[in-house]
Amino acid sequence: MTMAHSKLADTPLSALLRHGEQDFQDRLQQLLIDPDYAITVHQGQAQRRENAYAQLRDLVKELGRASDVATNLPQLFALFDWSAVLATDLIPLISGHFNLASGSLSTLTDTDSAAPYLHDLDDATAIGVMLLTEYGCGSNIGFMQTTATWEDGGFVINTPNPRARKFMPSVGIPVSRVCVVGARFIDSAGVDQGVHLFTARLRVADGSAAPGVSITQLDRQPLVIMDNSVISFDNLRVDRSAWLGGNLATIDDNGVLTWNDEDSQRRSFASAISQLTVGRLALASCLNATARASLYIALKYAVKRTVPLTPAHTTVMADIPHVRDTLLTDLAGTVARTIFGNAIKTSLANSDLTDRDTVVSVMLAKHFIQLHALDTVTHCRIKMGAQGMFSANRVADYIGVCHAAITGEGDCHVLGSVAGRVLARHLAGKVPPQAGLHDPTVTTDRLGLFTARTLTIVQEAQRHLETPDLADRLAVIPEALELAEAYSAEEALQLLHRYEHIPEIAAVRDVFALHYLDQNAAWYLTRGYLDVAAVDNVKQELRAAIDTLADNLPALLESFGLDDEILGAPVLFDDLPGAWDARING
Repeated sequence: MTMAHSKLADTPLSALLRHGEQDFQDRLQQLLIDPDYAITVHQGQAQRRENAYAQLRDLVKELGRASDVATNLPQLFALFDWSAVLATDLIPLISGHFNLASGSLSTLTDTDSAAPYLHDLDDATAIGVMLLTEYGCGSNIGFMQTTATWEDGGFVINTPNPRARKFMPSVGIPVSRVCVVGARFIDSAGVDQGVHLFTARLRVADGSAAPGVSITQLDRQPLVIMDNSVISFDNLRVDRSAWLGGNLATIDDNGVLTWNDEDSQRRSFASAISQLTVGRLALASCLNATARASLYIALKYAVKRTVPLTPAHTTVMADIPHVRDTLLTDLAGTVARTIFGNAIKTSLANSDLTDRDTVVSVMLAKHFIQLHALDTVTHCRIKMGAQGMFSANRVADYIGVCHAAITGEGDCHVLGSVAGRVLARHLAGKVPPQAGLHDPTVTTDRLGLFTARTLTIVQEAQRHLETPDLADRLAVIPEALELAEAYSAEEALQLLHRYEHIPEIAAVRDVFALHYLDQNAAWYLTRGYLDVAAVDNVKQELRAAIDTLADNLPALLESFGLDDEILGAPVLFDDLPGAWDARING
């Protein structure tokens, strides 16, 4: 399961950290800071939701057909990234409209069947979303209970019991809706053919619920501005053309489903949720973007924020050890994950989205990137003190985006544990190196230590993979999560080695590697890969590496492609009182 890495070249730092065309990203930044949609202190949640829908429509108008953006992955990823940084209220709408609805209709059915629905999505006459999760199954959607029964040449969608209600899709605002609904296809013989996707207009042109659809808006959600709802169906009729079969099967006039071949049936579920794979990576990417933006804001503030320590001694916040060490190790981890994520983005463009390696690589990326992004954003908010509390300085709002993305499919540790379990089976034949002391001052030894941890965890996990017993399935989860993290960290370090000719990346690599070894020192000690003296060396080397990274800080922050005026955070300006006055009185 080797990730497809981009060809090594003398790539400038900013280009290495960017994915996609700069011109498109510059255009997005200008569109997303439209003052008509600026959030003010006078707006409540309802007004912000309405504004988000209006901004989405304007964005679609400016960018062109939603289906074109949805199927142009570099543009889609850029849209997620810059929306998360500059217009957080848009993220839930972008995910549903571009990725899950427009993307599914563009890839899982024929042009003629998709046309009437994409016509409305492409110009945002209707807003798209996907309905999968239910009270009963949560995000384990293979166990959903909603049914789509063949009847009179079409399908009838029903909610068989209260636990089968679709829980939390954003359809509360009364606007025209084109939705992709997951349901179990019950054929004309009454046979359950598993989970399939169907297109349905849940709200008609005037925004009212379609016949057979019941929509109840959920309670206030404090972290993200969303119109979450509970949805149930009572004989909702949809056309035969509404079936999104992914070209893997046919349904004849009698409602009989025929798979193209055995492989098609095996791939059907992965095909149905293929846009979730794209969406998982898009959400991981945009959380990494919030981490970069948070570090940019917090570190630029920290290098000029003076802190009086005694009547005779003053320093800057960036030189206080707990600020410096935390934010610079977060910076190294974020840059490493940016390069790691960009490599997966590049490989995804030419991948089969139903392929196991592709699906697992994205699961790994989600787990590896998103949890670190939340930690980074949280650290930045805390280190900024009172300044970090306010939306004007942006970082506080990123926390909500992180929580929403991480839990959008339930706790993302679930995906990490599934991916780790698959890895443990896939790598079972690889033998870890024999225990023996490594020298953490040597870069090749550091990579060897990463490999040793990955393969040792693989070996230790095998005892729980020998039986399907529930006890073993639960017992392997901690090791699966450790493996998901270890494997991804090793992949990221290998990428950093590829670009070590760039001084800033070499500095990132050293902090990233040494911080990882320091965090896992007890593990290496107990397995004989490091001794106490080597662990002490790791700490000394890490301090020196952080010093080197600090020297490279200006170039790294510049490479993020962020702009003080566009971000508008008061802490970015030298005259902090004046910046706050301008915002309050503006």
